[in-house]
Amino acid sequence: MGAVWGYHVGHTGAVGVDLPPDSDPAVLSACANLVKVLPSELEGDHRRGVVGADDHVKQRAAVWGSPTTVLRCGVAEPAAIVVGGPDYTPLSNQYANMGDDTAQVNWLIEDHGDHVTYTTTDRAVYVEVTVPYDGQTQKQNASNALVDLAPLIVKTVPDRAGHFANDQVQ
Repeated sequence: MGAVWGYHVGHTGAVGVDLPPDSDPAVLSACANLVKVLPSELEGDHRRGVVGADDHVKQRAAVWGSPTTVLRCGVAEPAAIVVGGPDYTPLSNQYANMGDDTAQVNWLIEDHGDHVTYTTTDRAVYVEVTVPYDGQTQKQNASNALVDLAPLIVKTVPDRAGHFANDQVQ
């Protein structure tokens, strides 16, 4: 029984999440609205608690499963897309438009060998999702989480022009 309990605790406890400091009310509001609507389960993994140095970590981050899939809201613009920056790589960046039939989000894809980091590039607030993988099949399935998350991001985080999916442009 002890081994089962230890396994359970190790896979359900709170996870430490590092976030860049941000006190912008618009960022905090968008992130809190997103985190409120995130699912309790993502691709079969249960949502876990988050802890961290940022006072608003529970309103800016979510974690599922073990190894963990981590969503961080209000992160910095990815270095790979900062025009003129030392890590600017416009010709080698990979992008994908992913979501369901109702909402699509443009994602920058950064493969790190054992996990993939997806960062929104079309939202007023950057949202980053890091998905671990072990093997080619899991790597191909890593983007499935984005299909589930994209409609929630579109509904809660304004696009670069400040519009939500259901806003009427006049």
